[in-house]
Amino acid sequence: MSLFSNPFTIKKTKPRKYVSRSPLKLPADEMARELGPRYGEIDVRVAEKKIVFDLENGDWNTAGAESLGSGASSASAQKLNKQVTVLQEENNMLKLKVDVLLNLVAESIAELSSTQK
Repeated sequence: MSLFSNPFTIKKTKPRKYVSRSPLKLPADEMARELGPRYGEIDVRVAEKKIVFDLENGDWNTAGAESLGSGASSASAQKLNKQVTVLQEENNMLKLKVDVLLNLVAESIAELSSTQK
């Protein structure tokens, strides 16, 4: 045995007792025994819609997922559509007013330039 140890040697770490991805912190064999091989469907609710993760294809699916509170969402959608049309009409009116003002400015500039000659 040498008196000096090599400072560059890699020290081995202790192995983990078990690896669990579950918030229940159960070992994998106990998790499979308790909950079965499929733990259930993964679903997320976003903007009053339910989105389900398809385990076979590995992608998110909205087909077959029911809408939550569809009556309330359609009423809010109608309200938003009405507000959009009102804002579009107001925007068109403001564009028309800007065009009229620009025409008046151009006309007054033309009159001033013709009187100065």
